[in-house]
Amino acid sequence: MNLFYSNFNESQDEIVVNENDSKHIIKSYRKSIGDIIKFTNGDGLLVEAKITEKGKKIKAKILNVHKKKRDKVSIHIAISPLKNPSRIEWFVEKATEIGVEQITPIITKHSEKKRLNYERLERIAISSLKQSNQFFKPQINQIENFSDFIVNNKEQKIMANLKTKNVLKKDLIVSDKLCLIIGPEGGFSDDEIQEAKKNKISEVSFGESRLRSETAAIFGLSILKSIIS
Repeated sequence: MNLFYSNFNESQDEIVVNENDSKHIIKSYRKSIGDIIKFTNGDGLLVEAKITEKGKKIKAKILNVHKKKRDKVSIHIAISPLKNPSRIEWFVEKATEIGVEQITPIITKHSEKKRLNYERLERIAISSLKQSNQFFKPQINQIENFSDFIVNNKEQKIMANLKTKNVLKKDLIVSDKLCLIIGPEGGFSDDEIQEAKKNKISEVSFGESRLRSETAAIFGLSILKSIIS
């Protein structure tokens, strides 16, 4: 299925596609007036729409609307920003494909970067959503300090930590709202680990290998998806 993205809501009867996507639909997919195309808004809506006008901006009349259900268990990844932008971009792409619900960058003692290009990450998430036929675009939150995040976030939190031997297993999951916390390349500081313990955050290890942060995040997300399915 060729899936396209547009920012629309359930009450609309027509979709107006932006110039860039219109050009892509007409030139790459050779769509014309009368053709049926499928759109998602990244919030669970899938529609079939018929092209009624083409030009710089395609117009398409909505014919059918399908509302998709979110997974019963939501997964949120909190991850320290990565020094190399391409690595955080790769993470956002793959996490979107797998079906992460939220991503929050967190600043820890050993974080090397404290800024992100949110517009680019949003574009990458949309592109990945279309490519993988997902219907829910992850929410990419603003950067938070580690200490503030673990106090303010009310989900069941699980921290990846090489200094423990605990394994991520199904019996650890006690909530349908999960947050996996991934540190920077240098790992979490001893103070941060103690702070997590005081806040009753579970610690798990992904083995003896020292994984890159983005690899650990995707590995953990995949395990969670597997054990809760």
